[in-house]
Amino acid sequence: DLKVAKIFVDDGPTMKRIMPRAKGRADRILKRTSHITVVVSDR
Repeated sequence: DLKVAKIFVDDGPTMKRIMPRAKGRADRILKRTSHITVVVSDR
């Protein structure tokens, strides 16, 4: 049987997108991603 020993979540690359707004303005949208690391053990 495998059991979860540790779980890490780190920042991944962030994709930057632009959303058009009224009167020629623009808002920045940050599409965040993450790196998930799962360490298992057989204990």
